[in-house]
Amino acid sequence: MKNIIIVFFFLLLFSGSVKAQELETIGTQKPFEISGAFTIFNSYYHVDGIDPRRKDYTWYFTGTPLIKIYGVEIPLSFTVSEQERSFRQPFNQFCISPSYKWVKAHLGYTNLTWSPFTWSGQTAMGVAVELNPGKFRLGMLYGRLNRAVEENLISPEVQTPAYKRMGYAARIGYGTESSHVDFIVLKAKDDETSLKSIPQNTDVLPGENLVAGLSSRMKFTQHLFWDADVATSIYTRDLRALPLSDDSNSIVNSFRSFLTVNTSSSMYNSYQTELRYEAKTYKIKAKYRRVEPDFQSMGAYYFQTDVENITIEPSLYLMKNKFKLLASFGHQRDNLLNKKSFTTKRIIGNLGFDWNISKVFGLNALYANYSGEQSKGLKIPNQATQQSFVSQNMIVMPRLTFVKQKITHFHTIVANRQWLTDRNPNTANLTEYQVDNLNYNSSIIINKTGLTFGINYLLSTFDSQANYNRLDGVGINFSKPFFKNKMMTTLTANGTKQKLNHEPYADILNFSLVNTFKFNQHHGLTLTGVYIDNKSKIPAGITFNEYNIDLGYTYTF
Repeated sequence: MKNIIIVFFFLLLFSGSVKAQELETIGTQKPFEISGAFTIFNSYYHVDGIDPRRKDYTWYFTGTPLIKIYGVEIPLSFTVSEQERSFRQPFNQFCISPSYKWVKAHLGYTNLTWSPFTWSGQTAMGVAVELNPGKFRLGMLYGRLNRAVEENLISPEVQTPAYKRMGYAARIGYGTESSHVDFIVLKAKDDETSLKSIPQNTDVLPGENLVAGLSSRMKFTQHLFWDADVATSIYTRDLRALPLSDDSNSIVNSFRSFLTVNTSSSMYNSYQTELRYEAKTYKIKAKYRRVEPDFQSMGAYYFQTDVENITIEPSLYLMKNKFKLLASFGHQRDNLLNKKSFTTKRIIGNLGFDWNISKVFGLNALYANYSGEQSKGLKIPNQATQQSFVSQNMIVMPRLTFVKQKITHFHTIVANRQWLTDRNPNTANLTEYQVDNLNYNSSIIINKTGLTFGINYLLSTFDSQANYNRLDGVGINFSKPFFKNKMMTTLTANGTKQKLNHEPYADILNFSLVNTFKFNQHHGLTLTGVYIDNKSKIPAGITFNEYNIDLGYTYTF
């Protein structure tokens, strides 16, 4: 017991990011361990032709010690430079997660996920416990979701003010990870007295939220699965808003005994379900998702709202998985409650395959079609500006791999075309475009010496009514280990020519040299040099050259 108390003391003292620890095995761990690395880095920079983009000389000294106390990890870090002095934990958060048999606790910063629409990854500073006796699934959580942040109009760094937010959540369910039903509820509220002054330049309102949801996973057979999640959220956006009258027929008024209800309160629902059948040579999946406008949960960070999706995803696996065919077809729309001026409908389709024809040759291909059309909502769209388009994308990626006793080499080609067709002739000349990319990469490796030589070529064009832009680039690279792999040298050179409307625009050369030397398991050096030469081909352009040299030493312990 004394050992456990010592562990808890050090964890709270250092506030490190701590992994879950099995209490049953803590007695077998070493009482104290320390490891990590220290690095000192020097950098010299120079540029001609433009204003410097950084200081000409910089240095910094960093350390990342890792302390282990009875197997519990406490990572720390510090930085010392001519501009900064700091000592910090990498994440500035800690969590202790001891467990014993079917009981698991979380003390500190927790980010549990119980369902996508209720409690989903929200970080809370507090305490949580999960109990799984047999097939029962119980969970409770209480903590601070947001700390109070005052508005600061002087600081150069943008700080979004926020009210202090406290909340709790609970889960009760039955089943296993693959087949269960959970009921989750959460309640959170902002403290409107937590800020000394009301923000003037940022619209931040103190709110309150109650969410209840069901999350289900069902495995009917070895092949048939069904998942479903539903939730209802009652959200009061401003606790200071005018109250509802007692005779109000608003449905949220019936929940006034559970949370603050006023004229800023609203109730929205969200649903998603997935049915899939998985066989050895094929799979098929059907999805439905509907999130009503302004649905929010203080237990989750972000939702795409006012959206309804229906998706079918078949896949096929043939020739002992050498050939894989994947497809997706879906329909999406917004304006679910018919409160917007217009409704946008989208049809999305993808079809692709991966074919390992032999050990030498393989081929990937993908075609995607994305179309959208604006239809009436509260208003009828103006035909002169109505949105109606089709966006298409094709990718073909053949590859060759040759593995011999003395030499190994790879060759890949990526050919891509993406284009948009505007079906409205009144706007087509402003929106239609075509992008073509062709990229070739080749690498040759001498197996005995480790010498690697590579070459690549890039052709990229962008064509629209407004302009035509073309890039041609060639690159080579060499790498070679020395001194029984203690030293690695890599040299890279790239040249790019840019044309705008078929006229020369700029030539760019880029060279880099990287040397790493590892004396032994503790000491290492890194030397890096980068040079860029940018020559403009137009009178109004900018010509410059710059280089950067970095030297670093690392001690690992």
